[in-house]
Amino acid sequence: MKKFIQLSLAALLLAGLSACGSAAPATSPSDTASVSAAATQEKRAVPDVVGMTYKEAYEALVKDDFFAQLKDEKGENWTEGSPWADVTIATMEPAAGTMTDESYVDLTLTVTQEEYAKSTKAAE
Repeated sequence: MKKFIQLSLAALLLAGLSACGSAAPATSPSDTASVSAAATQEKRAVPDVVGMTYKEAYEALVKDDFFAQLKDEKGENWTEGSPWADVTIATMEPAAGTMTDESYVDLTLTVTQEEYAKSTKAAE
């Protein structure tokens, strides 16, 4: 009986250890190639959104898997306000038709943030 218990425990221990193991060899992070999100993104053409409202441009970019980074006339990142339907796109970078695997497109709006803030405050 004593031997049976010992063999049972040994079998359970082996089964438990084998379940924890893996058939794949262990690798360290430095052994594997680094893959970034940009590397897995296929190149695609940037749609032409110059002259569109921000809302139209946003929808066109998202449809082609891009994100917009808004800038004002001075080249400063847009941080305040929501120029959704009442401001148009003056320029874009990269240019329309450029093949890229990048996710962001810089859109320069036709007004500065200060001008937009004044116009929306005046409209209230």
